[in-house]
Amino acid sequence: MGILNCIFVIIGVIVGAGFASGKEIYSFFFVYGKKGFLGILISVCLIGYVIYKTLKIIKKYNIEKYDDLLDVAINNYKIKKINIKIILNFIVNIFLIVSFFIMCAGFCAYFSQEFKIPEFISSIFLSIFCFFVLNKNIKGIFTLNLILIPLITIILTFLGIKSFSNTFEIMDGISQNKFWLISAILYASYNTITLISILIPMKKYIKNNIDILKTVSIVIILMLVFFAIIISLLFTIKTDINKIELPAVYAASNFGTIYKYLYGIIIVVAIITTAISSAYGFLNNISTTKEKYKKNNAIICFFEIFIPILGFSNLINILYPIFGILGLIQLILIFKCK
Repeated sequence: MGILNCIFVIIGVIVGAGFASGKEIYSFFFVYGKKGFLGILISVCLIGYVIYKTLKIIKKYNIEKYDDLLDVAINNYKIKKINIKIILNFIVNIFLIVSFFIMCAGFCAYFSQEFKIPEFISSIFLSIFCFFVLNKNIKGIFTLNLILIPLITIILTFLGIKSFSNTFEIMDGISQNKFWLISAILYASYNTITLISILIPMKKYIKNNIDILKTVSIVIILMLVFFAIIISLLFTIKTDINKIELPAVYAASNFGTIYKYLYGIIIVVAIITTAISSAYGFLNNISTTKEKYKKNNAIICFFEIFIPILGFSNLINILYPIFGILGLIQLILIFKCK
C-alpha cells in the first residue's frame, strides 16, 4: 500500500481543479488539435522524468527537506546558493498562494455555472470555511486524496468509454498553431513547482530503484488515461468551450443528472483539498510563529473573497503559463543534478 499512497499523493497534486474541470486540458492541449496529443505525451513524460530524477536524488542524498534538495541541486553552480534558494523559495510560495486563489475561483465558478449562485456569496462561504479549517488540524483534508483519486479514476473511465468516439475526426477541425510544444513544456514546468517539494516525504514509501520505476510508470499511465478521457469528454460539448468555466462538468451533464452532480461533488472536493493544501504550504513557509500563522491566514482568506471577480479561466490562462516559465529554473537544476 506504500507505493499506492505515493502514487495517489502525486496524482492528487497534478489533478487539481483546473485539470479535473477540463480547463487546463483545454487551454494547454485541446486548442492545438492533433498536435495537442503529442504535447500531452511530451508533457507527461517530462513530468515522469522529473519525478524519477527527484526521487533518485532524494534517496541518494537522504534529503529531508526542500532546502537540502536545493543545496544538492545547485552545488555545482558558481552562482551564490543563497540567491538561487531565495528566488526558488519565492517562486514556490507565490505559486502556492496563487494556486489557493485559483482553486477558490474554481469553487465559485462551479456554483455559479451549475446553480447560478453569485460568486461573491460562495466566495464568502469558502473564505470562512478555509479560515477555520486552516486554523485546525487539516490532516483529514489531505487523506481525502486517497479516496478522491480512485473515485475520479472510476467515474472518468466510465464517462470516457461512453464519449470516446470519432475523436481524431473531430480534432481535424480544431485550429492548430506552432506553440503546442511550448505549451506542453510550460504545463509540465508549473506542475512540478510544488510536486518536487511534495516528493520529499514520499521517500519513506520508496525502498529502491525498482519502487521508483514502478511509481513513475503507474503515474505516467494514469496521467495518460486521465488526459485521454477528459479530452474525449470535451468532444461531447456542442457549444463554444472557451465560454465555459468548467467544461468537464458541463460535458458530464450530457450523460444524465446523476453524472453531472456526482462529478460535480468530485470537482468541489478536489478544489477544497487543493486549496487547503496550497494555503497550508504557503502559511507554513512564511509564518515563523503561531500568531503570525493565524494573522496571515486571516489576511489570505479575506483577500480570497475578491479573487473570483477575476474569473477562473482568466487566472488559469494568464498565471499558469507565467509560472511555467519561472518553474524552468527548478527543472534545469534537477536535470543538471548528478
